[in-house]
Amino acid sequence: MHDGNQLKKDSEAVELTDSSNLHPRKHSITNTLNRLLVLCIIILLIIIVIAILVGLLVTGRKLHRISSECLEAACPESWIGFQRKCFYFSDDFKNWTFSQRFCDSHGADLVQVETIQELNFLLRYKGPYDHWIGLSRELGQPWKLINGTEWSNCFPIRGGGECAYLNDKGASSARHYTERKWICSKPDTLFCWPARHHFSVNTTSMFPGKISSPMDRVEI
Repeated sequence: MHDGNQLKKDSEAVELTDSSNLHPRKHSITNTLNRLLVLCIIILLIIIVIAILVGLLVTGRKLHRISSECLEAACPESWIGFQRKCFYFSDDFKNWTFSQRFCDSHGADLVQVETIQELNFLLRYKGPYDHWIGLSRELGQPWKLINGTEWSNCFPIRGGGECAYLNDKGASSARHYTERKWICSKPDTLFCWPARHHFSVNTTSMFPGKISSPMDRVEI
């Protein structure tokens, strides 16, 4: 009887010993798995960060290239950029009304000179010929811009005509039906052109016949 009890106690002691040996082993395996999980998460985060950086780098290069192309083509070919505007100096000679309609067909207006600096720029680039500009008036009325608002009179306009033009001495005026070269202008909106395309406009075939104008009401 005594031996039986002793064997039972020894068996229980062995079970307790085996059980106590299993706990550290399970704990060690759990720690290892946790470390592997953390390591995998860190590696994944590093990969994500690298992918983001590479994407930003590639995008930045593309944007820089596109920006350079856009800036280079801010004004259409045959137009000249100055102070966030694009200017077109014509080769043909037409009356004031035709000149404004030509500019309008190209998304522009006859140039409306806003500053002395702009005036000096136009005088420098226009060459020896007179050029129509975007100022007109009814008989006995103040000068007005293309949109109908009164002009600020930032420089004198000589003569008694109803349409203004630039000559070698500055600004003067003449009747609307006389023919001169002209200057168009429009904002230098950022355009992105896939390639440069040269184009020419045959102004002699545009707007055939007489073009009506509010200036026609002025008595000659």
